[in-house]
Amino acid sequence: MADGENKRAEPADAAELDEPLLKRPRLLDPPGDSEHGAAGGTEPVEAEPALMEETQQASLNNNNNKHTEPGQTAEPEPELSEFIDEGVHPNGFTSPDLLHDDDDCSSRASSSDWTPQPHIGSYRFIQQHIMRGTDPRAILKDLLPETVLPPDLDDMTLWQIIINISEPPKRKKRKDINTLEDVVRLLNERKKVLVLTGAGVSVSCGIPDFRSRDGIYARLAVDFPDLPDPQAMFDIDYFRRDPRPFFKFAKEIYPGQFQPSPCHRFISMLDKKGRLLRNYTQNIDTLEQAAGIQKIIQCHGSFATASCLVCKHKVDCEAIREDIFNQVVPHCPRCPSDIPYAIMKPDIVFFGENLPEFFHRAMKQDKDEVDLLIVIGSSLKVRPVALIPSSIPHDVPQVLINREPLPHLNFDVELLGDCDVIVNELCHRLGDDFEQLCYNLSRLSEITEKP
Repeated sequence: MADGENKRAEPADAAELDEPLLKRPRLLDPPGDSEHGAAGGTEPVEAEPALMEETQQASLNNNNNKHTEPGQTAEPEPELSEFIDEGVHPNGFTSPDLLHDDDDCSSRASSSDWTPQPHIGSYRFIQQHIMRGTDPRAILKDLLPETVLPPDLDDMTLWQIIINISEPPKRKKRKDINTLEDVVRLLNERKKVLVLTGAGVSVSCGIPDFRSRDGIYARLAVDFPDLPDPQAMFDIDYFRRDPRPFFKFAKEIYPGQFQPSPCHRFISMLDKKGRLLRNYTQNIDTLEQAAGIQKIIQCHGSFATASCLVCKHKVDCEAIREDIFNQVVPHCPRCPSDIPYAIMKPDIVFFGENLPEFFHRAMKQDKDEVDLLIVIGSSLKVRPVALIPSSIPHDVPQVLINREPLPHLNFDVELLGDCDVIVNELCHRLGDDFEQLCYNLSRLSEITEKP
């Protein structure tokens, strides 16, 4: 195909399936619900340590790294105050395991075991100097002795310069991996595929959304007018005071009510074929287990088990199902009934709790073994999970399957559109057992646009 030429072939049955497009390495489908779209067309968010407020991973030194949501203008670069308070929920709740290298001080494993370290000490080092009131000009003089700084630069700007300098180098896109066929080839060749998933893999499963007009957050605000913020139900301190809002939510998303999506089944087939290194999911819906995925890391926990807040007694989710559906706060069977905090809390990461240690241990091992990274249905805004693409060797191919691009990262191929539709096409092209997973016989065509 000549440079600049666009070509579009019609799918086998255009009436059956809206066709995603491939814009260079990008697969796009038109606005609107797909055959497997969520009811109402509103996508649930992935668990962001229990649906935490999204914190964008963005480099401060490049405006092109800003992430833009559909229908919105680009977000401004983070202010220095956001950097200082990055571990705090906007309403004052402490969020877990976001940035600092001592993010898991209660365990032996933390994100510093597997993430790239800044060039200047650590983020904690910078933060401590900011809080102490250190003159940033003194630090910059040591770092850049030949540089003359303009006298009118304020301290905030100077600290942002220091933070920019401290960032590890950004991964560059590989020039030899560009097309959908390249992705198919890699899926056939690679034996240690790391799949990172978010809400986009579950959107077609019928799981209630959170942020729409009639979503869970809106209904909680009506049922619990004293709730300071809908996400307060995921704050561990608020949960101890009043667990009812959380268990109202838990009833709607509890395991056993939903079936896996084509994306889940695709990952399960990779596992059965011996090609999956591990599936890291940010979701808490346990649909990975329902799909039969064995090599799974639930980064933000899940509803699969529940533990007592007092004695840590752990039970399977079935042990508290009846209480959940009867809207009774489940009490620990081993603790005396007069202990009010002896609540069986599903093992989901709340604000104020650390990510599980096994997540950090697994990433420390997997980052050196992975030979292909595929991100499916995630905005990658929440640390430390958002740091995974930048933490593996830069020569490992990286593929994005998502509705929107992620400008703050350099993927080799971006397949943009409905995740199920894209995975359906991949399964057609992979053939063999993968073709049995296809839920639609229509085929997609490819459009290549060269700059």
